[in-house]
Parts: sequence; C-alpha cells; structure tokens
Amino acid sequence: MSVKLTVVSDIHYDGGRLERLLPIINSSDGCIFCGDGATEFMRVWGGIIVPTVCVRGNNDFYCNWGDDAAVEIGGKKIFVTHGHRLGVKCGLSALACAAKDRGCDVAIFGHTHAFCDTSLQGVRLINAGALCNGSYATVTIADSDVECKRCSAV
Repeated sequence: MSVKLTVVSDIHYDGGRLERLLPIINSSDGCIFCGDGATEFMRVWGGIIVPTVCVRGNNDFYCNWGDDAAVEIGGKKIFVTHGHRLGVKCGLSALACAAKDRGCDVAIFGHTHAFCDTSLQGVRLINAGALCNGSYATVTIADSDVECKRCSAV
C-alpha cells in the first residue's frame, strides 16, 4: 500500500495559489504544511478533507501550532518543521540530528524557499520549496521507499 502526501510551505500571502491547490491536496492521502502562511492555510482549512500536519514558521506570529511534529505515516516516522530554529539556511546537519533524536528517518521542512531532496546522516531531507514561488511537492511512501517529486503550482 502506498501513501501520497502533498507538501506545502512558505505561502507568504499567496492564498489564491493555495486555494487553487485544494483539489490536488484533497486527492492525496494527506497534507503537510511546513509553516509561513498559517493565516492563509487557516482560511482554506474547512476545504481540506484529508489528514493534515501543520507547524508554524518564523512569520506565523498569531499561530498556536507547534514548531515541529513527529508523525508516523505509511510506516515511516517523519519529522516536520519549518526549520528556522534549526538554521536550515546555513546547513542541514542540525535538522538531520533533530530528526534522528526524534527517531525519524525522514525530515520535511521549509524556510529556505528552495526545493531539496537529499540525505544526510541517514535521514531523508525534503523541502517542497515555496508555494509563493510556485513550488510544492508530492511525497509517496510505498513499503520502505520514499519518492519525492517537485511540482509547479499556478
């Protein structure tokens, strides 16, 4: 059995693009939002019909979501964070360590606005890029395999 996730980060006031992405989000098995755009995400919350994991970013001032989450999806333990508190703009080692400390073998993050799909210290590191720049990702988990695909949003 496979699980397909839609990963979104860094909306930065581009709520229209997020609204247009709703059919794609709702056709997946779940959604992960990595912060920076909580206000816009909450505006469409009622239209999302799939399980969703959300964390706050450094620009989500009026949000009571946590800075990170560790969830199990499709047999994989996934660490979700925006990444600003882990210095992801300066390197990914702290992110990989934080994920390992939480027992996770995948980390999904935002903040850099740059797509990333790499591995470090045995942890798969995925960043969907910034939705405000037209980027999101799909992550498919099948058996023990994780596939990430960068997608363009209009």
